Amino acid sequence: MRAIFLAIILALMATAGQAAPGWQRDTTAVWTYDAPTDMVLSGFKMYQDGNPVCEFSLPEARTASCKVTLTKRTTSFTLTAYFADGQESGHSDPYVLVDWGPKPKIITFTAK
Repeated sequence: MRAIFLAIILALMATAGQAAPGWQRDTTAVWTYDAPTDMVLSGFKMYQDGNPVCEFSLPEARTASCKVTLTKRTTSFTLTAYFADGQESGHSDPYVLVDWGPKPKIITFTAK
């Protein structure tokens, strides 16, 4: 199988309404991939620290957006290709995302 190159572009705005501890980020993944000629490419899966977080079911896609929840400053992302016969490629080299966390909350004090 051929290697996948992955880059993640981070949107700098946090998303409100978080269900899990951490902060949500809109990300855009950009990758290159040449599928083997003897296999039918079905799409791509993005993994965050080894856990699947997004699936892109367009085999011709080389960029896609995904909302992820970050719980620490440094997070590793990888991408795989998956095929019609159920096989999945090896993981891309990790893309290590460094995020500084949610925006600080503004606290207003009233002097008495």
